[in-house]
Amino acid sequence: MNGRELRAWRKAQYLSQPELAAILDVHVNTVANWEARNTRTPRMLELACEAITGQRARQVRLLRAVQEKLAHQRRMRAIAQGLPERRAAAAALKVTEDDTRAAIASGEIQP
Repeated sequence: MNGRELRAWRKAQYLSQPELAAILDVHVNTVANWEARNTRTPRMLELACEAITGQRARQVRLLRAVQEKLAHQRRMRAIAQGLPERRAAAAALKVTEDDTRAAIASGEIQP
């Protein structure tokens, strides 16, 4: 697993660098260096990622569902405000991981 693959996997798991570092019991700079390809990733990292994926599967499905709900709400809100369909769809695609977490924290969307 190279740095680019690690970053893509981490994002797919809705994990920040500090969260992944805590799970792996390494310093956050270690994760950053792996992703920036400043240092080689250890061989055990791929196995650790597989284990984490299995443990987080339910939580990731939940976060994806919340992200889809949030995108739908934003799209409908944009249409209600008079934006053309294409622009409303584009606005909905810009929902980020941080937007999803903030929506859950604020109670805007119930998981």
